Amino acid sequence: MEFKIINKERKLLIGLACDVTLAEVQDRVTINLAEQFMSRRSEIKNVINTREVFGVSTDPEDYNPDTDQFEFFIGVEVNSLTEIPKDMVCKEIPSNEYVVFAFEGPAENAGRVHNYLYTEWLRKNEYQLSGLYNIEVYDERFKGPFSEESVTDIYFPIKKKEACV
Repeated sequence: MEFKIINKERKLLIGLACDVTLAEVQDRVTINLAEQFMSRRSEIKNVINTREVFGVSTDPEDYNPDTDQFEFFIGVEVNSLTEIPKDMVCKEIPSNEYVVFAFEGPAENAGRVHNYLYTEWLRKNEYQLSGLYNIEVYDERFKGPFSEESVTDIYFPIKKKEACV
């Protein structure tokens, strides 16, 4: 699977969030949240890039994917958090180094990227995860959550593995 390693500066985001399990993701809870967000997106002021929407999944410590909830956030980047629409939340993504993978097809294909990252990529490379989150970027290549023609980038925060002493 192809990847690239990049540095990204801090981002301020405004959008909607909910806590979900992987089973609820399969039941379209995150897709429904995304649809709700898209219907309200125009309420957000100070948007930096109107072509990008960010989906941020944040795991709790000691996350168990079979049972635990994680936070799913969907929103856009802004240059100021001074005007947050009613019932929306803000999120700050720190500056970091990221490994970026792209996947094609429906949103359910993201699971293959996660599987590859944890079962192969982290073992074969000199990096480890440096955060409990990942970011999906939906831009002009994203044609919808069910489209075979969609292309989505997933960013995972990383840092060099620390040497054993």
